[in-house]
Amino acid sequence: MKIGLSSYSFRPMLADGRLTLETLFDWLQEHGAEHLEIATFSFAAPGTEAGFDLSADEAVLKRLEAAVARTGVPISGFCLGASFLEGEGRQGQIEMVKRHVDLCVRFGARFLRHDVVPWALRLTDAGEFERAFPFIVEGCREVAEFGAQHGVVTSVEDHGFFMNGAERLLRLVHAVDHANFRLTVDVGNFLCVDDNPYVATRRTLPHASFVHVKDFYMRRAEPGPGWLRTAGGEFIRGSVFGYGDLDTKALLRSVVASGYDGFLSLEYEGAEPTLFGCEVGLGNIRRMLGEIQ
Repeated sequence: MKIGLSSYSFRPMLADGRLTLETLFDWLQEHGAEHLEIATFSFAAPGTEAGFDLSADEAVLKRLEAAVARTGVPISGFCLGASFLEGEGRQGQIEMVKRHVDLCVRFGARFLRHDVVPWALRLTDAGEFERAFPFIVEGCREVAEFGAQHGVVTSVEDHGFFMNGAERLLRLVHAVDHANFRLTVDVGNFLCVDDNPYVATRRTLPHASFVHVKDFYMRRAEPGPGWLRTAGGEFIRGSVFGYGDLDTKALLRSVVASGYDGFLSLEYEGAEPTLFGCEVGLGNIRRMLGEIQ
């Protein structure tokens, strides 16, 4: 496996200027990261994240190209938000995702993860999911077909509260029924919908084109501000990988046992200092994988 990080891990420092795109790549090179996965909104100006379209920001793209050439740290893939729900603007969202397929080609990246609904959207009833599902399937298939023409594998992640949980994701893979459509498996995000992360990870790994790893603190009652309420009313908060309540070594063992041998991205979203969380998490991943293998 090639071990690296998502640019999402560095978002707090990129947003307030403590880290620039260039110094981010310096840090990656210094710490031996084997790749960087781009979460596109990482490079948006504060307050513009929701509508940010990296494919239209040529200045940032040229800086990315220069940083890759200078440091030798490759871009492994791109992640972006999108919504394929019925309504005005739906086709525009699909076309935006296709532009990011072109962006993958430009950077020699073979993987694109796109959302299919807004991250914060929560289900109010089962019928809401059933009504949305055909539109999501059609959008994913259209993007997968486009990606296949350009050598870019497309995927959906267990992300947010709507299209999350092993059962929903496996159903989506079956319905899209396209060899170029896969899953980005995040070993921790299943907690957002109270799905057992150890079981859900094992179930979805056979369909993985990309893997994210992270760790969470978990509580039954809300400890205070800054905690995310799960779909079932429990509470989670990001931690340094290996510091939280997840059995991270067991999750990595499942990844290895599945035969997955692609890119693995650390997504750090804890309250501890950003660079501390990224450095310690990266070291813990390497140590645990060494102990497993």
